[in-house]
Amino acid sequence: MNITCPSCGFGRTVNEAKLPPKAVMATCPKCQHRFKFRELPGQPAGANVPQHEPSGPAQPAAPAAPADAPMPRDDRPMHAAPAPSSEAPARPAPEDPAQQQRQAPREDDLWKELEALNDDGDEAPGTDAEDPGQTSLPLWESATSGYPLAFARTFMQVLTNPKGFFSAMPVGHGFMKPLLFFLVIIQAVALSQSIWQLLGIMPPSLLTEGLGHTAQAALALILYPLEVSLFLFMDTAINHFFLRLFKADTKGFEGTFRAEAYSAAPMLLMIIPYIGMPLAMIGATVYKFLGLRHVHGASSKQVLAVLVLPMLLALAVAIVLTLVTGRA
Repeated sequence: MNITCPSCGFGRTVNEAKLPPKAVMATCPKCQHRFKFRELPGQPAGANVPQHEPSGPAQPAAPAAPADAPMPRDDRPMHAAPAPSSEAPARPAPEDPAQQQRQAPREDDLWKELEALNDDGDEAPGTDAEDPGQTSLPLWESATSGYPLAFARTFMQVLTNPKGFFSAMPVGHGFMKPLLFFLVIIQAVALSQSIWQLLGIMPPSLLTEGLGHTAQAALALILYPLEVSLFLFMDTAINHFFLRLFKADTKGFEGTFRAEAYSAAPMLLMIIPYIGMPLAMIGATVYKFLGLRHVHGASSKQVLAVLVLPMLLALAVAIVLTLVTGRA
């Protein structure tokens, strides 16, 4: 079950079978908004959750008889004198609301306890803890000024804390900011490759091989980001298809795109000539695995299948095409 706050979009995915039977309410740890996340069988929709009821009003004490009043004689068993009808029964003093909140049973509000619900030794999807003082939206997207610093801090957060970063990733904020984050990295790589080509350290690409060094560098700054951006959308579509196939999609296409865009942070290693390419590919693959797993709250096996199956299919197609062209 995917539990998402309707106010700020912060969400977690938990195993519904391990939820306490009376749990119907959740209080978002991000914005403190309390909301109902499911309906119990037999409970009408929109029914209020029963609040804590006091154990019962205190019984009014019998008024004390005057010291000099004679006791009435009666053959019946003696009972406490009833309260005079002219007086209203005593009411207990109203309790402090804060004390009522502390004493009220919270069986219906177990958001914090969802972090402890594990699934066969593996972490419950989407239950990664996050610092409540930080916004779930990446700093790069929430900043209104100081974009270079916001980019650097977001970049370091992805590299140093991918689990917390991707677990808190919301959806519904669009594709533009994640795409710009991706393009900044790719443009830095394109600029470095242009410099290496001008210096003769790296050979030109196949598209610019017959041009001069200046034209090669200029086209690299334009063509390379376009090529990689096109590949980003194609790769996102393929991975999202397999996520849906394995029932691991909880945040939609936007969640998959955000995971892939921000997991491209290790591609900045490509500014290093020659050895940067293999290091960047390995790093980007590892972070994409972490991104898809924690954004969608999927299991490790599901994400591994999502990443491996397309590669196996592409390898099979390449082998078939090689055999066909070889016989022709």
